[in-house]
Formats: sequence, structure tokens, C-alpha cells
Amino acid sequence: MDCSFTLCYSYETVEEAARKMINNQASYAIVADEKHTYLGVLTAGTLLQIKDLHMPVEKIMRDAEPLKEDDPVIDIRPSDLDVIPVVNRTRTVVGVISIRSAFQYLPEALSSLDTGRLSGLRRVPQLSAKYTINDIVGQSNAILLMKEQIIAAAKTKSTVMVLGETGTGKELVAHAIHRLSNRRHNAFIRVNCAAIPDNLLESELFGYETGAFTGAVKGGQVGKFEAADGGTIFLDEIGDMPLSLQSKILRVLQEKEIEKVGGRAPISIDVRIIAATHRNLHELVREKKFREDLYYRLHVIPIQMPPLREHREDIPLLLDFFLAKQAEELDIEKPDTDRDFLAALIEYDWPGNVRELANIVELVISMSHGTITKDLLPTSMLPELFSHRFDDEASILRNYTGEAEKEAIIKAIEIFGGNKIKVCNSLGISRSSLYNKLKKYNIDA
Repeated sequence: MDCSFTLCYSYETVEEAARKMINNQASYAIVADEKHTYLGVLTAGTLLQIKDLHMPVEKIMRDAEPLKEDDPVIDIRPSDLDVIPVVNRTRTVVGVISIRSAFQYLPEALSSLDTGRLSGLRRVPQLSAKYTINDIVGQSNAILLMKEQIIAAAKTKSTVMVLGETGTGKELVAHAIHRLSNRRHNAFIRVNCAAIPDNLLESELFGYETGAFTGAVKGGQVGKFEAADGGTIFLDEIGDMPLSLQSKILRVLQEKEIEKVGGRAPISIDVRIIAATHRNLHELVREKKFREDLYYRLHVIPIQMPPLREHREDIPLLLDFFLAKQAEELDIEKPDTDRDFLAALIEYDWPGNVRELANIVELVISMSHGTITKDLLPTSMLPELFSHRFDDEASILRNYTGEAEKEAIIKAIEIFGGNKIKVCNSLGISRSSLYNKLKKYNIDA
């Protein structure tokens, strides 16, 4: 079925709309007002039923809910229309999506149509990116620089390599890049290379044909690369990928094609690769555990994730974010935190980084009854936390640069609604010190 479309305006007549459809060989017209704001959909079938050729199209258009350009394709629901308009934040039409083509990424909707080829796709747990760049919390220079790199990377088609310690949020970066790219309406497939046994990883990535090996599913299986065609594949912990498979990944990058296990011919694909690892790939190359040619192919756009201990000034923001998130999930009011608790978090070195902080917040909020204190912290943190003492004026802000100190004060004022006593307690400073800093940074509170 032809799903081509044209654009017409609400004030145009049926005759004018029909002429546009004929000239553009279109089955549909997207209706907009004089400011180009989306209003609805007009079908060729509807036009054929109208005898008054001077009737404005706004009286006969269909009221069809559009898809926002940042919405994942997985949100599309069946409709009697064959297209869904796509709009931006101002509801200006930026394109349309064919229902039929969109449903290739919704295997649950197609399972009754093609159970053989799509059987592998039903095993893919997530077909759209869940997180956006706004889910990366922080206002430090390190985080702002990283966000700039994410935005720049999203504008390209190049391979991205995300490097960083465990728990720094490497997967968030991959999601954010996909959501900002022109592939955002297509599939986002995540593969943890360290979590799949070596003998299964090849068939998971590339799929297999019928009879490729004992126990192979009849009809074969679509691999993760083929499922991600037109979209993005995120190869997490690629440093743990066996050497035998690294050459196949290199071929995907060089030739833009894959070959299934037991397959007889290569399959062309269009996939953007984002890889990530917490390991030192350069060292692995020296030890001949990682291919040097693949190393350079992956490092087209490297993004380094800063460990939490290098941007401690973001801890108050992260704490507030995780507290609000947990409180919402538990359906409770967000609890307060005392001065010593926040001081302890800032002093700790966080070997597990942001993920460890999120887990700690989940622990203490479940154990708290009102205000969260340092006494709720696990004993495993105590030797490192309290190996030295704070003196009365050794404030939390001593860890901050000037600009970060200003941001921390502004955030504390926002969190505590301007209550200066709570602001002083949370930051570990006296009221006189607070007033001096308010004057210094010209903060209105």
C-alpha cells in the first residue's frame, strides 16, 4: 500500500487538497494551520466522498494523535490509518512514520504474521532507548564537558567508545546519544558482552540459520545486529569480548555487513555501534587480548566518564535526584538529610561511583524514619569515612571550586525553600559564613 503523503493547510479547499495529492501521488495529507502547527490527517478516501469541492479541509480531517520526535517507536499503537505524523516540541510536522515499517520493531505486534523470522526479535528485551541526556545529573565542569561531547557525537554517524569505571553511567551516555541522533525513531539494542557465554555470543550477535548447530530453532534466529538495523547497537563491556569474535565486529565496521552462523551469504546492515568498557583497552592490546585494528576502529569518538570522586560537587544534586526518585517509587514524602550524612557522602571515595550512591540512597531511605542520618550508612563505609574528623568550620564546601560552591549554595537554598538554618546545616557552615558567601556570589536569598 502506498503511504506517501503531502502537506496541506486547514484553510485550503477539498479541490486544492485533491490536486496536491494527485500531483504528489500521495495517499495522505497532513493538515497544518497557517503557522505550520499540526492539526490532523486527511485521507484520499475521505476526499472522494466529499461533493462540495469548496469545503475547507479542516472540516473533514481526521483527528489523529501524532508521535513526538523524541518518543520511542515502541510507543506506537495500532491504528486504522497507515501513517502516524511526527511532530517536534512546537507541534510542527517533521515527517511521518509508516505503521507497517514501524512494526518491524514491534515483534509482539507481528508475532502472528511472521513467527519464523521474528522469533529472535521477541527475545530482545529493549528496542528503544530509555534514558535521555537529562537523566545524566550534574553541573560540574566534568559533567558539562561530557554532555557537550554527547551532543557533538549524536550529530555524527561515527562509532563511539565510552570509557570509565564501573558505575559511572556509561550506558546512560549510549542511550542519550541514540535519543539525540537521527536514528532515535529506530531500534536501540543493548548487549552485555561479559554476561553472555563465549560459545553463545556469536549467535546472539549475528543470528543463525536453520540447522546451523544442534538445538538450533527451526526457522533460525535474528541476531542483535540485524535487529538493530537502521538504529544503534550498544556493546557494553566490549573489553571482555573473545578475540575470535573481534574480527567479526571489525568486519561489521569495515564492510557494513554480517553473516549468520550457518549462513551462506552476507547481509548488509546499517547500524551505528556504541561500545563501552571499564577495562584498559590499550593495555589489553599490548597483552594481545584485544585487536589493535579494532581498538582504533572503535576509538573514533572516545568519551571518558569521570569517576564520582572527581566531581564531588555534584553529590548534593545526585542525592536530591535519587531521594526524589526513591520517594516517588515508595509513594512517600522525600525525607530530609542531616549535615553529617551529606558530609559523609562527600568525604567517601565511591569506588562504585554513581551506581553505588544510588544503592546507598535506596538503602538509607528504606531504613529511615524522617531525617536520614549518617548512622544509617553501612559499616563498610565507616573506616574510610571517619578516618579523620571535620572541625567546626571545615565545611562541605571546602571540596568545591568557586563556581561549584556557588551552585551548591543555590541548590541548597532551592531544596530547603530558603530556610537558612537548614541550608547552613546541609553545607556545614555557620550563618555568618553563609551570609558572606551570599554577598560574595551576589545570590538573592
